[in-house]
Amino acid sequence: MLPLSGVRIVDLSQIGAGPYGTSLLGDLGADVIKVEPIHGDSFRYVDNAYAPGESAYFYGVNRSKRSVALNLKDPEGYRTLMRLVKEADVFVIAFRPDAVQRMGLDFETLSAVNDRLIYASITAFGETGPRATQPGMDILAQALSGMMGVTGEVGGGPVKVGVPIADFVGSFFLGFGVTAALRQRDQTGRGDKLTINLLDGQIAAFANYVTAYDKTKVPFRPQGGGHPQLVPYQPFLGSDGRYFILACLNDRFWNALLPFLQEFGDFEDPRFESNSGRVEHRVELCSRLEEIFATQPAEYWISRLEEAGVPCSSIHRFEEALEDPQVVANESITELEHPRFGTYKVPNNPLRFERAATGPRGYAPGLGEHTNEVLLETGLSQTEIDDLVQRGIINPALVSAVG
Repeated sequence: MLPLSGVRIVDLSQIGAGPYGTSLLGDLGADVIKVEPIHGDSFRYVDNAYAPGESAYFYGVNRSKRSVALNLKDPEGYRTLMRLVKEADVFVIAFRPDAVQRMGLDFETLSAVNDRLIYASITAFGETGPRATQPGMDILAQALSGMMGVTGEVGGGPVKVGVPIADFVGSFFLGFGVTAALRQRDQTGRGDKLTINLLDGQIAAFANYVTAYDKTKVPFRPQGGGHPQLVPYQPFLGSDGRYFILACLNDRFWNALLPFLQEFGDFEDPRFESNSGRVEHRVELCSRLEEIFATQPAEYWISRLEEAGVPCSSIHRFEEALEDPQVVANESITELEHPRFGTYKVPNNPLRFERAATGPRGYAPGLGEHTNEVLLETGLSQTEIDDLVQRGIINPALVSAVG
């Protein structure tokens, strides 16, 4: 038994936030049915890195689920979807609010079909307000939230976070919200509507900034690899051209650093005694540290700082991170086996249970790979499914491949 065994999720989301969130729920045991347009999720074709005509982006965020290809523009296709909704526990959709209403996929309509349904809506900006019906995506959420406004080098232009952080934060909130809604349903016997938007997720990530700004009215600006509220807490450059992190999270770690610094001059300056003083005198203090660290290779300083009990780390390039001994020990990366393309690697699910063997439970499905078997489970006969094929509601190539 996995934590979400017996939970069925009908997933109409595409691209990143919804698909990755439902994959994580699938890792925990949910039966996730990805309902795609007849020609597939648009991100099946965004790159050719996985195989010719096969997007690595899609395969990276769509594991642990089954695919059904359905023409929802046809009334019979819509009725077929309602058969899935009637037996589902969770419905996930990631369209603009006006499109959801136009397609008849709003909460009120679906809860009339299944009042125990947990309806999860993911939007870019929210379901009301001036941007509600505008197209939205990760980079726009990063821009509007201020995330790009605090990311980058001092005095430089705005920088997008290197990964689609708004999408993936939305994915994590989806999992958090769906599991909470399932618990609520256990108590009330009824479903509910859960709304998530990418903009809110990015604003939520400013939990340590918003209150400080409210009290001081001092705006936050890019600090490069540093932190506007902590010093020293940033990268430093060794003589070998490699950067490393020195992270004095609090005064205790600064005090642990002081004996190490004694051989390089007087750092017992009262201005540096508290973190607030170090923040105020950031430029002077960090300039002195930069001069010291420029005299030896990064690994030399990391070794010495570790001996002193001061938090520090090398700064990995992406490919180095995958081979880090701690990443390997954590089994942070795992392999999936695809019947056509062989093995490929994905991040493991970061949620681990002592007794439940959670984790990725299968490769990202081919377009409509499970259409036949899922529709049989809804009670349709093979004759009825064949009729849907003839009417263009199901892609016939898909059914013949798996039927």
